[in-house]
Amino acid sequence: MTGPKWVMLVFGLALIAMGVEAAVVKGSVISLVAAGGAGALVLAMTAVAIKNPRVGYIVTLIVCLLLIGRFLPAYLRDSTNVYPALVTVLMSLVVAVVLVAGHVMAMAKRRTENG
Repeated sequence: MTGPKWVMLVFGLALIAMGVEAAVVKGSVISLVAAGGAGALVLAMTAVAIKNPRVGYIVTLIVCLLLIGRFLPAYLRDSTNVYPALVTVLMSLVVAVVLVAGHVMAMAKRRTENG
């Protein structure tokens, strides 16, 4: 596995862990379903990315953007909401940057190989 896939793997597992933690500590079934579903989707896309990186990366990037769209306003409304809002936003941003940087580097490599 290359760099972006490892980041995706850790991100997916972290999302699932956050969902389980919310269910256990706060009794939030919706958090378990949402975070667990997002984490499972990212893990599935990690597996897809082994054979078809473009699809895996794009779907994971969409998940990141959706999570940022959900949690950034919550953090901006209440800046004491560091966990889970800010943590999720920061994790999603890191993963998005890694995926975009990986794409840019792959395109640059392709250009130099093709002349």
